[in-house]
Amino acid sequence: MAPPPLLAGMSKHHIVVLEGVHAEMPPFDFPHTIDIHQRTRPDQVAERIKNATVVIACVVPVTPSDMDAAPHLGILAVMAVGIHWVDKADCLRRGVTVTNCRAGNVDAVSEHFLGLYFASRKRIVQVHNTVTQTDEWHDKGTLTKMWPSGPPLGCRQETLGIMGYGTLGKRIAQLSRAVGFGEVLISERKNATTIREGRVSFDDIIRRASVICVCVPKEDNTLDLIAEKELKAMRPEALVINVARGGIVNEADLARALREGRIAGAAADVLEIEPAAPGSGPLTPDLTKEKAVPNLTISSHIAWFTQTTIQTYQRLLKEGIEGWVSGTLQQSENKVQDVVVVHNGKIWN
Repeated sequence: MAPPPLLAGMSKHHIVVLEGVHAEMPPFDFPHTIDIHQRTRPDQVAERIKNATVVIACVVPVTPSDMDAAPHLGILAVMAVGIHWVDKADCLRRGVTVTNCRAGNVDAVSEHFLGLYFASRKRIVQVHNTVTQTDEWHDKGTLTKMWPSGPPLGCRQETLGIMGYGTLGKRIAQLSRAVGFGEVLISERKNATTIREGRVSFDDIIRRASVICVCVPKEDNTLDLIAEKELKAMRPEALVINVARGGIVNEADLARALREGRIAGAAADVLEIEPAAPGSGPLTPDLTKEKAVPNLTISSHIAWFTQTTIQTYQRLLKEGIEGWVSGTLQQSENKVQDVVVVHNGKIWN
């Protein structure tokens, strides 16, 4: 499929970058003009992409109504792994190619999972805040009472349940075994009628795991994957760690479980509303009106952020866009480059 014709009077492709704040763009080896917007609100997308043949996005959605304003758009290149917001069927209908940076952040996110695990189990952030903001350690001589139920589990005592066993889930399993987790279990899909070899039922994972790692893609069938019912069935020493997307773990239900002390803790690199701020969601309350959610560690969607990830994203972004321009994304009738999601009349991934 050839790229769509350029705008009348234009001799070059026009690239629009909607979120340049996250990483520098790679150099593109074809004639083009480029507009780089550091940040873009959803209500600004349509106006900014109206003359684009190439749009580079990350988190901000480019919706069908936005594309209605961009008749010359030929490729939507997502400089991220997650593409839950992309309407693949609509892009297919329009003939718009979609690429992403599949598996580009696996090493970084799997390492971040371990960081969140240790921070949560060891309550590192809470201890730091207590030491630097109060006299409690000085006055009491110890902070071990921050674990009222007794000492926390060590790695050898942990049973890790992994929800989502793609490239990321496999890497998390590998690292967790190397660190010394006592048992690593792989969850079957929720409500599955059969259990694949090497998997454990979703309900058994909920009951047995002392650490639950959420790394499934955000899809309609994974929204509220973990909610009130699942949280009530967990072990009291359980940790829930979400390195996938906000909305997969119900935030209001999780906040309630933590406030009531029904599970030991939780950590999240992702939230339903991002960027977050005090009062923006159940896990980030306005502290002038209510207390913080206890035993919770949040990082600001930075699990992906390493030098290697950025270099990989830049390479994959460049491969996808230049492959579209040159017409080489499809390698044979049944094979396309790994970055391809939608192309040439087919949804590939």
